[in-house]
Amino acid sequence: MVPAENSDNSGVGSGLGRTITFSNDRAYTANNQANLSPKDQEKVATSVETAIEEKGKPEEKVKSVDITEHLMSIDEVCAKYSVKVNPERPQDSPGLGEQQAADLLLRNGPNTLTPPKKKSGFHKFMICLSSLFNLMLIAAGILEYILLAIDYKDNKANIYMGAILIVVAFLNAGVEWYQQRKSENTLAALLKMIPAKTHVVRDGRLVSIASADVVVGDVLFLRMGDKVPADCYVFAGSDLKVDNS
Repeated sequence: MVPAENSDNSGVGSGLGRTITFSNDRAYTANNQANLSPKDQEKVATSVETAIEEKGKPEEKVKSVDITEHLMSIDEVCAKYSVKVNPERPQDSPGLGEQQAADLLLRNGPNTLTPPKKKSGFHKFMICLSSLFNLMLIAAGILEYILLAIDYKDNKANIYMGAILIVVAFLNAGVEWYQQRKSENTLAALLKMIPAKTHVVRDGRLVSIASADVVVGDVLFLRMGDKVPADCYVFAGSDLKVDNS
């Protein structure tokens, strides 16, 4: 069905030698439909229904993507980030200047991911307390007090049993919370002791800097086993392989 222009913005097509106009979800034929054979009428009706369904479908919105450098040439990328590279001889690339990199770092901030929102100590303790074992202890302690309320004389010992069960549940949650906090602090200390390093080209010299100090436009030099510190545009490489695990 070939579309044609129409003054009332209705869809117009050609089918079986006759013009069909779609307007307000209704279809009409230019000639009397009674002149068509039953087989032709069925084909026309099918075409009309299909066109109406397509017209009624909502248009899919195209998702906008901020990263478009992969669609650019190396010269366009260099012009965008005000950096100079030598694709033929990458080792001779000037890269960014030290002052230029310092200004970019001050303006954009460090090259680090936004840390996840930390849970409060009380929240973590409640998570430990809500474990299945602790909940069973608390439920058993409450049950002891229910039995005490039903028959106080024969269940006086339940006063201590219920209290012991509930206290044990809180102590168990406290020990678990303390161990988790100690492990998190130890891991954070280890990560601070061994900061990630990256090789970049600054003022034509290959230098090693912290990955957090990498700025937009830096020329990176990656070797076997190095971690990619940011989204990169690869303009030169030798036997390059990437492990996404």
